[in-house]
This record gives sequence, structure tokens and C-alpha cells, in this order.
Amino acid sequence: MGTIKQGILGGFNGKVGTVVGSSWKGTAYMRGRAQHIKNPRTAGQIYQRNAMKAIALALRPIASTLSLTFAKSAGKMSGYNKAVSVNYHAAVVNQDGTPVVDYSKLILSKGTLSSFKHLMIEDMNENGFYYVSTIVEYMEEEGDFPEFDGLIFFIYDVADNVWFSAIIKEHYHVGETLEFTGGMPLYGDKEYLGFACTYDPATGKVSNPIADVMVMGG
Repeated sequence: MGTIKQGILGGFNGKVGTVVGSSWKGTAYMRGRAQHIKNPRTAGQIYQRNAMKAIALALRPIASTLSLTFAKSAGKMSGYNKAVSVNYHAAVVNQDGTPVVDYSKLILSKGTLSSFKHLMIEDMNENGFYYVSTIVEYMEEEGDFPEFDGLIFFIYDVADNVWFSAIIKEHYHVGETLEFTGGMPLYGDKEYLGFACTYDPATGKVSNPIADVMVMGG
């Protein structure tokens, strides 16, 4: 039986009649009790559950970094759960009735910071020492190039299904080359997908994804 502790209009815990009371992050809420479904395993329901499982598993290795890149847009959700929700709609494709994650369509940040269009990540010696730079000759900006307080980037090794992510809390001037030590070696004969956004460590804000991120091995 549920217990009402804050008056008839306040929060409560447990079952009261046909509703269930609980709380999330300090906010009380009510929901209807689950109704019995005669056939809980229709084709549509099975596909939906498998699709949600597929995208959750795909993003789980980078969950801690996604907690930053979706923190400001997550509302009452965790950053990782928000990322799963966004990419359930953006990156899951139906292949002959089976949900498959299209990694090239992943959206790994959501925010309001300004950004730029082209970024290149290189590991020229295959030792995990990265050179991160903008491809200035392809940029559309004119005059002084903008400055940013940090970057967050993700690298996905397509063949080995391995993720790497990095949070760079260094001042970055577009047009310069930023050196970063760490991460998995990048090889010239392998396929990688790159994702990145600008980042402000002081506020926790990020940008939407940088449109063109090139990843190159030695």
C-alpha cells in the first residue's frame, strides 16, 4: 500500500488505487499501473525493444563522455539515456526487419556553443600521439579564426568495434595544431569514424557535432 506524506496534492510512494507514486532526482511523479497486454510480443514491439537494445549497446563504451556531451540537453534524464534516445531515432536503420546501428549517422553531442566545420585528427607515427587540427583551407570563415576553450572527440574503429574518446581542456585557436598524447594507435590501413564538438570546461556547455571530422593513421 502507498503512503502519502505531503498531503493529498503532494508526492507519495507505492501503489494507491490504479496509480504508482515515486520520485526521480527529487521530483515526485505518478504513473498509471501497467495494464495486462494480451500479446506483448508483436513484431513491432519486438523490433522496438531490439532497436533500443542495439543502440544502447553501441553507445555504452562511451557512456561517461556522453554524460558530458548531452548533460545540458538531458533534462531529467541522464546524459547517456538522452544520447540513446536521440540516436534511437537518428542512427537505427531497419535491415530486412532487423534493427542495425548505422554508426555514420550517430549524433554524439547536443548543445549551443559555436563551432566550426572541419577537423582533422592524425596519428602519424601509429603510437597514439595525436595531432588535432582544423583544415583551414576548406573553412568558410574569413578574417580572424575563432577561439575555443576545449574540444571533445570520439574515434570509432570500424573493423574492431572499439571506441576511444578524449576530453581536451585546453584553449584552442582555430588554424593551430593541438598535440594530444594518449588513446589507441591509428593505422593507415584501417577505417575510422570521427566525431567531435567544442567544449567549455567552465560551464560544461558543448556544441552540436562538428560536421566534418577526418581521422587518419600513419
